[in-house]
Amino acid sequence: MTGMRTIAARLAPGIALFTVAMVQHAYAADENSERQFVLANVEFALLHEIAHVLIWELKLPVFGREEDAADNIAAIALMMTYEQTGAPMLDSLQAVADGWKLEWQLVADDEIEHAYWDLHTLEIQRYYNIACLVYGADPANRTQILEVAGLPAERAEFCQEEYNTAQQAMQWLFNQHSGTRKSTENSSRVHLVYDTNPTLDGKKLDGWLRRSQIPERLVQMLDTRFDLPRDITISFARCKDPNASWDSNTSTITFCYSLMNRFLFLAREVAKSRATSVDGGSWNGAAYTTGAAR
Repeated sequence: MTGMRTIAARLAPGIALFTVAMVQHAYAADENSERQFVLANVEFALLHEIAHVLIWELKLPVFGREEDAADNIAAIALMMTYEQTGAPMLDSLQAVADGWKLEWQLVADDEIEHAYWDLHTLEIQRYYNIACLVYGADPANRTQILEVAGLPAERAEFCQEEYNTAQQAMQWLFNQHSGTRKSTENSSRVHLVYDTNPTLDGKKLDGWLRRSQIPERLVQMLDTRFDLPRDITISFARCKDPNASWDSNTSTITFCYSLMNRFLFLAREVAKSRATSVDGGSWNGAAYTTGAAR
């Protein structure tokens, strides 16, 4: 579909068809850690799709692939948000990166062919790209990321430049397009819609989402900071496959509840891996913790 941009469309069929059994037999991770992992990935996914909204609606110049630009906008926006709110930035961004790394490993374990032709960068590349941006934002104080993330020196050498380039692009966006909305209408340009979440663990996930106020905060940011030319809807909906997408034809971001279930599954698998790993670690340089609830 023309104008459709997704964050998880490259999940291979054997992985994308999320089943109840996957959750039932998943490792029982600490619920606080699960919540932090899920919400960090929800926020990144929403910011990624919001980036597509800004690119399409504000006609932003993009050199290279739009999906890579959306990832960079989401990562930089997360860093800025966490710095302002005091949230556990490194833990949350590691959760996002670890999600992509695990998706790559699951594809390899199932011996499914990677979609090298796809619009999206490979999952393992998205993992290293996030690690590089986070390290590059403060290389003097984040050397532990090099070891924990397995970020080679050959890439790390350029991470500060990569971060500076992305940060400057974000600053350009704010300078050119941020400010008081020109419309004199009092009504919001951005509308948030919640369907009921019927999935296994849906009640718990819905509670985490509603209490976090992440969608409401991002709606307010998008509505008040940018002068959008038309109304935008962000819809949390029932879908078969775990996905989040922006459709310019309907001016709608659709966030599938099944993607939240996928994040919960990944959280439990990451916890299982960490529990059995002898050389794992945290980007913040400390032992793995539950982190602050959001």
